[in-house]
Amino acid sequence: MRWTKSSYSSTGATCVQVRVPRAGVTEIGDTKKPDGPTLTVPNSDWDHFLDQIAMGGTDFGRLRAEFLPGGGFTLTDTTRPGSPTLTYTRAEWEAFKLAVEAGELRSGHPRGTLVS
Repeated sequence: MRWTKSSYSSTGATCVQVRVPRAGVTEIGDTKKPDGPTLTVPNSDWDHFLDQIAMGGTDFGRLRAEFLPGGGFTLTDTTRPGSPTLTYTRAEWEAFKLAVEAGELRSGHPRGTLVS
């Protein structure tokens, strides 16, 4: 099961990564930490989050994004007590947002760049 990241992430650069470990769910990780931690959510929650990002909304639902002063962001699952917090840089945010707008990281069959 391979991870996919934004095709807008420069070669070798780190980024938000996603994969589909089983039907109906999306796993979210960080290429800087290939062995975890990760968040796993139903596809509907992931797609809602992506829709909000694409529209510039703030009703992220289950996933909580907090934007950092330097332009990066953190991501947590509000339904899981003790959920890990994934932290991304400004460059990772910019590549992720472009991928979201291009429809690359949708649940089910994410497309973009395979993570080696």
